[in-house]
Amino acid sequence: MAAVRKKLEKSFLYVLFFATASALPALLRKPPKHEWAFAYIWNAATNILLDKIAVKKGWVAYPTRLFPRLFSIHVLFDTLLYPTATVIYNQMTYKEKFLPSLYKVFFFSIPLTAIEIWADRYTGLIRWGTAWKWYHSLISVSVKSWWTRGAVEMYGRWWKRNGRRSDAKLQGR
Repeated sequence: MAAVRKKLEKSFLYVLFFATASALPALLRKPPKHEWAFAYIWNAATNILLDKIAVKKGWVAYPTRLFPRLFSIHVLFDTLLYPTATVIYNQMTYKEKFLPSLYKVFFFSIPLTAIEIWADRYTGLIRWGTAWKWYHSLISVSVKSWWTRGAVEMYGRWWKRNGRRSDAKLQGR
């Protein structure tokens, strides 16, 4: 029974992988492309670092994950699912002031936390350590999304000042 459950969970992860991977190119096509690419890469890189810490400290574990021999982290969530959600959040709040973007993050962090609660209780996809509760996930995803948005905004300002000149230099103009 446990082997069948694990196989179903792995199949579920592969479906998520293919669904998200197929949607991502359309999201990254919307201008300004460089900012969405930056948001994606920044989020994925920082997710990997933070998740490694969380796993090492025993706050979370991922009994069923893709590539378990290579990674102790949830590589699918860290490098594809959450970065894609972050790109969508950044696109939704691109022209907005700080306060509206502050509350809109909860349109993403609340469902992600609800899914994580379900996964912890009913699947082998994630296990929270005794020191980790649902509100830690809500707070960490919300703060991490705001942090990424701030980084994207700083990158966008830098790009407006320096990016176009750098492109011209690269092209030999």
